[in-house]
Amino acid sequence: MAAFMLQGIQPGPHVFFKSGDVVYAVFAAVFASVIGMCIIGYFAIKLLVRVLAFPEAITSAFVVMFCFMGAMASRSTTGDLWVIVSFGILGYLFERFRFPIAPMVLGAILGPLAETSFMTTMISFSNDWTIFFTRPVSGSLMVLVFLALVYPLVSDWLG
Repeated sequence: MAAFMLQGIQPGPHVFFKSGDVVYAVFAAVFASVIGMCIIGYFAIKLLVRVLAFPEAITSAFVVMFCFMGAMASRSTTGDLWVIVSFGILGYLFERFRFPIAPMVLGAILGPLAETSFMTTMISFSNDWTIFFTRPVSGSLMVLVFLALVYPLVSDWLG
């Protein structure tokens, strides 16, 4: 959007009518880049598969390096690096003590989305948290969540 505004094009629904040629040029460029990536991927796959033959220590070092580079590229703060290190340590501890890592990854990815939706709901219904239990769909989901949380405890207790 910033690139459009720098070119004097106002983003919005009318951009297709006022500057359709530019929008369709962007679509064509994206389509051409996808085709190009497929062609490059087809010819480079034999070379890229050889990465799997490298020792795990070397591959892991490159993965960690690229993770740090990506974190610094996004906001250029060392706080992001410390977040990566702390989640790496937490992931190692989860793996060491045989806790599943997938829920932590899902929580880190879906947490901000859930928080935004929760805040929108709270603002829409004047901070009335009972709305999650009084509506039919959300009430049914809350009952299912409660049963999913209680079932392992009850099954262990019974037997």
